[in-house]
Amino acid sequence: MQTTLKKVLTLFCCVSLAVTALPMQAANLSQRPDVQAFIQTMVKEDNFNASYLNRLFDKVELQPKVIALISHPTEAKDWQFYRNFFITDERVSKGYLFWQKHYRVLENLQQQYGIPASVIVAILGVETFYGERQGDYRVMDALTTLAFEYPPREKFFRRELAEYLRLVRDHHLAPMSLKGSYAGAIGMPQFMPSSYRHYAITYKGTHYINLQKNENDIMASVANYLKENGWQRGQPRATKVIINKKSAVDLLKPNVPPTQTLGELRALGLQVDSAYADNLKANIVLLSMPQEPLYDMGFNNFYTIMRYNASVNYAMAVYILSNTLEQCWQEKLKSCNIA
Repeated sequence: MQTTLKKVLTLFCCVSLAVTALPMQAANLSQRPDVQAFIQTMVKEDNFNASYLNRLFDKVELQPKVIALISHPTEAKDWQFYRNFFITDERVSKGYLFWQKHYRVLENLQQQYGIPASVIVAILGVETFYGERQGDYRVMDALTTLAFEYPPREKFFRRELAEYLRLVRDHHLAPMSLKGSYAGAIGMPQFMPSSYRHYAITYKGTHYINLQKNENDIMASVANYLKENGWQRGQPRATKVIINKKSAVDLLKPNVPPTQTLGELRALGLQVDSAYADNLKANIVLLSMPQEPLYDMGFNNFYTIMRYNASVNYAMAVYILSNTLEQCWQEKLKSCNIA
């Protein structure tokens, strides 16, 4: 009897897991009051055709898995996990080869936008492993699921869904064909639809922008994004810091854009390399660890990277990967390993 009961329970659990992995039922999704209200807003404000949007939303498959993923993002894990996952020898080696392949374009972008080639390459390495992992979710499915089934951020994702519909209309794209991340980010640089519309550019000035396959457009768009969001040419990103007075930590606001100068922070008891001038604005960067936190110092450009992804772990991963790539590039080490 116990054996039979165990088999039944096991079968029930397997069936339950299989069901939760399937798309939510979304028949006549367009007739849901909240979806219909969204459609009518798009018709009124953006001149969309109501019948077209009704048909489009009825093709959507709501994805429960994206709710689970966004509720437990990788960025929320501690720095040790994040570093071990993103800073690897393979990511460095592939980054070097990517830089080598696109050397001339990266040099041109560095001169034009002031963004180091290593930073552009590092962002693409962290985001999608240089284009190899762009996401398997239909963007329309992911954004619709988050816009109408994830109350904590429904306003944000409804705005992104609206931007996506404008994007595919303006670029003459099939809305159900584009695939991306579970959060609806698109292409090699993982731009959300609003970023795609406002920051994506073509390297050669052609009309069509391709962030899935055109690597020149992709690199140019990353450079343009960082410049438009406050990157300062030739300025540092981050550095090590020694806190001589532990009480000074209580006076700081970690992981937010800097408002104080290095001179003011040094007066609080923070020791930073003397090569950095007192008038530079900076702030403390707190990295969570299993035992006790780590502290670094972030300058304006570090926080510009956080405009790309509002995670201190993300920005630090890009910073370390870009520094490693710079060292490899200077030494011409194709098989460069991380320290």
